[in-house]
Amino acid sequence: MSKFNLFDYMIEIHQNFLKENPNVECMCVADSLAVGNYHNREQFLFLYRFSKIWEKVEEREIKRRRNE
Repeated sequence: MSKFNLFDYMIEIHQNFLKENPNVECMCVADSLAVGNYHNREQFLFLYRFSKIWEKVEEREIKRRRNE
């Protein structure tokens, strides 16, 4: 059994979002926000919140690696 990886899990969440929202073009979340790749408030809020969580996960991973 492989070790849990939060980045992999978040990628799965994003892929599920894209499947449920076929009108949203497949691209990175930050780029989607930058170019307006969403069609309603619900999609925008998902992308915005997801990007904030992703940033926190990245920061945590950087700190963890520094302390190894």
